[in-house]
Amino acid sequence: MANEFEKSQQYVSGSTVAEYLDTYLLARGWEVRATTQHEERTLCLGDRYIAKANRSYFIEYKSGIQTHYTGNVFIETISVDTDGKPGWLYTCKADFLLYACILDGCILVFKPDDLRSKAPMLVKRYPTRPTSNGQNVGYKTHGLLVPLADARSFAYRVWTVPN
Repeated sequence: MANEFEKSQQYVSGSTVAEYLDTYLLARGWEVRATTQHEERTLCLGDRYIAKANRSYFIEYKSGIQTHYTGNVFIETISVDTDGKPGWLYTCKADFLLYACILDGCILVFKPDDLRSKAPMLVKRYPTRPTSNGQNVGYKTHGLLVPLADARSFAYRVWTVPN
């Protein structure tokens, strides 16, 4: 039986984006496997492990569906405000983070360590906002609202995709 989160629109849209990213990587010759719960939740290594030839990486997936409507990339600084749990900006240990802005025709590729090194500048430059009411039950997630054009400028890579 699905829990309440798995029934939410946030989960459904994120799940759809994960399928899109899996297909995108598979079409480019990468082997893709979901990380274990331990790799994802305890070690913070991301959602997928990908491999091709002599290369392998842990990848974190993020959905930028709202980016199309707001014009902003949401860089999470606080995951659960009631517990003070740090957001993925500070906790992600994946090799790469793929921020899928599919409706805007791109996937932003970030190196979490590079993004983290920019955190002091980002926090000074961009406003922090909580998620809207009802997105999470009993808590809010907070993040920086970074215009897509700015996020593109400091991404490690930007992949163009059909939208």
